[in-house]
Amino acid sequence: MVAEVDAASLKHFPGRKPGPPQRDELLRIWGPVDDDGRKMMPFVAHQLAREQGLVPANTPLMITDRVF
Repeated sequence: MVAEVDAASLKHFPGRKPGPPQRDELLRIWGPVDDDGRKMMPFVAHQLAREQGLVPANTPLMITDRVF
């Protein structure tokens, strides 16, 4: 079941979408890493974001199989 989201409530963050250079770098790193390493990457990124104060310390890590 998909929850309906009011378009007016969504916030746009300028500059948050990676460009082609960032995508190429991500794919360069992502490709050689094995499946177990890929599973760990979101946890490492989340911890780094916490340590640098980019997200509150109590923010849960959410993993989804869909990106909208």
